[in-house]
Amino acid sequence: MTRKIILASHHKLATGLADTLNFISNNAADVTDLSAYMDNQPVDKQVKELMGGIAPDIEVIILTDMLAGSVNQQFFNYRERPHTHIISGMNLPLALAIALEPQDHEISSKRIEELVEEAKDAIVYVNEMKVEVDDDDE
Repeated sequence: MTRKIILASHHKLATGLADTLNFISNNAADVTDLSAYMDNQPVDKQVKELMGGIAPDIEVIILTDMLAGSVNQQFFNYRERPHTHIISGMNLPLALAIALEPQDHEISSKRIEELVEEAKDAIVYVNEMKVEVDDDDE
């Protein structure tokens, strides 16, 4: 099965994330970005055109920026499309983990949930981290 990753956001977040993801992963996945509200085109039209161009047998993983945002709301309409997963709150660890998943089979809902949990764990308030200094590091 072929997999497509869609990164969608308000303004340029998706474009920047896609560029960074492709750089770090060495273009390991088919990534498309949608940056809404950049050209006065309605977001519903952008989403409809993007999704309409994807064959029904393609697995689609959609990462959006905000759960209650208008971009996610437009993709919400595709949540029952076969082979489709929609995840809100995208970040680089999550996008990278999905891009590096084996592509010889569809990603299960359970695996998506595991990847989301791992991405949540990557969000850390660094100021509160305890650092152990090893004298051998000097």
